Amino acid sequence: MSNSIDVLPRRSPAPIWHLLIGWVILLPLLFFATNGKIVPDNGDVSMSMAEAGGSSLSHRLGLGLICLLCSVLIFTRLPAVFALGQRTKVLLGLPILALISSAWSDSARQSIVSAVILLVFTLFAVYIASSFDSTGQFELLMLSGGVALVISIGLSLFVPALGAPGHNWRGIFAHKQNCAAVCTLLLVTAVHWRASGSNQKVFRALYAMMCCTMIVMSQSRTGWALAMLALGLSASLWLLQKMPIRDALFTALFVAGIFAVIAYAVYSNAALLLPAVGKDPTLSERTVIWSAVWTTIAKQPVLGYGYGAFWTGLQGPSLNIVLISGWALAQAQNGFLDMWLQVGIAGVLLIVLATGQAARDAIRSFRGSGQDNHVRWCMVVIITTIFYNIGESSLGMVQLVWFLFLLACIGLKQAAMAKH
Repeated sequence: MSNSIDVLPRRSPAPIWHLLIGWVILLPLLFFATNGKIVPDNGDVSMSMAEAGGSSLSHRLGLGLICLLCSVLIFTRLPAVFALGQRTKVLLGLPILALISSAWSDSARQSIVSAVILLVFTLFAVYIASSFDSTGQFELLMLSGGVALVISIGLSLFVPALGAPGHNWRGIFAHKQNCAAVCTLLLVTAVHWRASGSNQKVFRALYAMMCCTMIVMSQSRTGWALAMLALGLSASLWLLQKMPIRDALFTALFVAGIFAVIAYAVYSNAALLLPAVGKDPTLSERTVIWSAVWTTIAKQPVLGYGYGAFWTGLQGPSLNIVLISGWALAQAQNGFLDMWLQVGIAGVLLIVLATGQAARDAIRSFRGSGQDNHVRWCMVVIITTIFYNIGESSLGMVQLVWFLFLLACIGLKQAAMAKH
């Protein structure tokens, strides 16, 4: 990476597990992977998010300690974080908008606290990107993922009340959908990591096997589809990078057209196809939830209800949605709707703008950047995250899925800047 990107030099290329800082960073990454749940809840929490239980003492203490640790790490490289943050302003726009939303929030204090946490979380992603090159970032994810996967499989096998309620494995990942999504992104990381030496190659193989085990045993149909999408994208992008430019462009357009036709056919025949994969026409009540959410958004479409202040159960504006759905909801089952609910249309536009900029940077750095595998990883993570948020919520949340999205957007920006 060129020196024009970072004010301070990056860390030693020694393997992350040989560096003390790598084991320190492991703590917040594991916390993000669990969605902030130090101890998983009993029972199925698939229709809620772990942050809904954030009022517990353990959650508050854990969140406070993690934010303090992240803040200390950020300040150790503040010039580099500031410099890279200047180049990725759109990603910082969301926590700033969240903070501003406290002016009209139904709970100003909650919005301020949640926005500050999101700001620290976002700056921590910038810190990681400014401190480690792509190899170091992969090693961090392999280290944290390896620890999380071993613990998760152990919980699922030996403490199923916590790790596998209802025979749906989730390990430490809060709920089965999040488990499948995180494990999919960890699997993608293993696929793109350039292992060196027999030990690393054996570790990567075991790591990939653990990811596949968690994805399959989660019994999340969404997760299965997401994993197939991610692996298919990884293979397709690898092939496109190897092809001549004209052939790659023609192939990409052809595949995009085929995908659009298949998507339309699936949509048109959803009533026939969904039962075949164990889903009902309402997608496990999601269509009912979306309809109720749309009605609520229509009442305050411009500003929303305040970041972190909408989902209050049977209190406040979430009352009608909870009653209509019949679930103790803490999310809209769609990341874009959740963003709209909280900070209005501006929040959705920021997500679209961030994705658009990432697409532009991907085009600029797709070939000849010297880090083709990292560029592919970034693209797969971003696309997979967007698709995941059609039926689940992680956008703008303190979760590993969103953290990896931020890291991928920043990575594409760095790759594009290094090339041009």
